[in-house]
Amino acid sequence: MTREGSIEPVAWGMRAPAVRSRAHWAAEQETIGPGLQAVMLWARLCVESADGAVITDQDGNRVLDFQGAGGVNSIGHANPRLVEEMTRQLTTWTAGAFGSTARLDMVRALQEYLPAPLDRIQLYSGGTEAVEAALRLAKSVTGKHEFLSFWGGFHGKTMGSLALTTGSARSKLGPLPTGNFSAPYANCYRCPLKLSYPGCGLACVDSAREVIKQQSTGALAAIVVEPVQGRSGNVVPPPGYLPALASVAREFDAVLIDDEMMTGFGRTGESFAFQHEHVVPDIVTVGKGMGAGYPVSGVIASAQTMSAAPFSEPSASSSSFGAFPMACRAVATTVEIIREEDLADRATRLGKLFLDALRPLVDSAPLVGDVRGLGLALGIELVVDKRTKEPADAATIRQVYLALLEAGVLVMTGGNTLRLYPPLTVDEDQAAEAIDIICRTLRALPSPAPRSGGAR
Repeated sequence: MTREGSIEPVAWGMRAPAVRSRAHWAAEQETIGPGLQAVMLWARLCVESADGAVITDQDGNRVLDFQGAGGVNSIGHANPRLVEEMTRQLTTWTAGAFGSTARLDMVRALQEYLPAPLDRIQLYSGGTEAVEAALRLAKSVTGKHEFLSFWGGFHGKTMGSLALTTGSARSKLGPLPTGNFSAPYANCYRCPLKLSYPGCGLACVDSAREVIKQQSTGALAAIVVEPVQGRSGNVVPPPGYLPALASVAREFDAVLIDDEMMTGFGRTGESFAFQHEHVVPDIVTVGKGMGAGYPVSGVIASAQTMSAAPFSEPSASSSSFGAFPMACRAVATTVEIIREEDLADRATRLGKLFLDALRPLVDSAPLVGDVRGLGLALGIELVVDKRTKEPADAATIRQVYLALLEAGVLVMTGGNTLRLYPPLTVDEDQAAEAIDIICRTLRALPSPAPRSGGAR
C-alpha cells in the first residue's frame, strides 16, 4: 500500500533476474527434444502460476499474457469455475468414451450454442487431428478427393493438413499427398494480385476459381479456409470473401470447410467467425479456446452431412481420446461461461478499444506497417520500410518480442506480425495497461535500415 492507502501499482515485466527460470529451463532441456516454438525458445519463460491474464514466473516476474497459447486461454488462467468443475470430474471418471454426465452436459451446452443447421460434433485431441477428420468427412460427403487451400494458411503438421499448409512449414517434408492445390488469400495489406479493395472486385476469389479450373481433375471435395488467417498474423479478409468462396464451392459441387481452430467460441466477437458474413459452412473445425486449456478439438457439421459414409460407420470417425469425460467437462464448462458472461460481445467491445488505440502506431511507431484484427484476435505487422512494406526480419521480430516481454506483455508472433490473443475475460484495466506498454515499447524502437532490393 502507498502512504495514501491506495493499492500499489503492479510492477509488470522482467524486473527480477531470471535465475530460477534459467536453471529450470536448462534442466528441462536435458530431456526435451528440439523443435519447440520459436517464442518459447526466445523467452525461456518458466511459469510458477497464472491467474486470468497474468503469468508469474519462477522468479516472481509478472507479465500480461496476451499470447494466450494462440487463443487457447479463452476464459482466463485458473478460471475458478473451470477449476471446480474439472477437479470434480477428475475425482469421478477420467478415461473412456462411454456415455457420461460430462458428455451430456456438453451436448446440452452445445445445443444452446451451435448455429443451425450445424448440430453435430465429433471430438478429437488436437487441431491437426480434427482437420484430418474434416478431410475424411468431405471425401465421404462428395465421393471426391481434391482440396483447395490458400497461401498463408496453416492447418496442421500431419500429412493431410500439412498438404493444405503453404510456405516454410512444409519445407523438406515432401512428398505430400496429391490432389492439393492453393490460391492467393484475401490479404488486402499485401495483395498478391497487386490490386486494392473494393476496386478489385474480390479478384482473389476469381483467382481461386481459375486455379480449380486449371489444376483440378474434376474431383474437388472441399475448399478449406480460415475466416481469419491466424499464423500469418490475424489477416482479416474483406467483406464478402467467405460467401464468395462458398459460392465457388457450390459451383464445383464441393463443400466449404471453415477452419475456426483459432477464431471459434467468441474470439472474434461472434460465436464463430463465419457468422460475421452470414454464411454457413458445410464443415467447421474447432479447438483451442473451446477447452480453455484442456487439449480438445472437434469437427462440427449438420446431422445430414455427418451421416455420410464411410465417416459415419462404426469406429470410422472415432479418436483414442475423443469425448473422454475430462474433455467433455472442459467444453461444457467453457461454453457455458462464454454464453453466460456474453464473452463474444465483450470481445467485440474490447477489440474495438484495442484497434482504436493501436492503429495510430502505423503513423507513430517506426516499425509498424499495419494494425488489424477482429474481436480479440489482433495483429501488428512490422516492416522496415512503410512504403515498400518490406517485412521485418526474424532478428527484428525477436528483438521486439523480447522488448515487450521485458516491459511486461507476452505476445505471439507469426511471420513478421505480433499476434495478440488476450483472454476474453481480460480485466479492462489490464487491457489498458497492455495497450500502454505496447504503444510505449513500439514507439521507442528504431526502424532498422531496409535491406537492399526490398519489395512489397
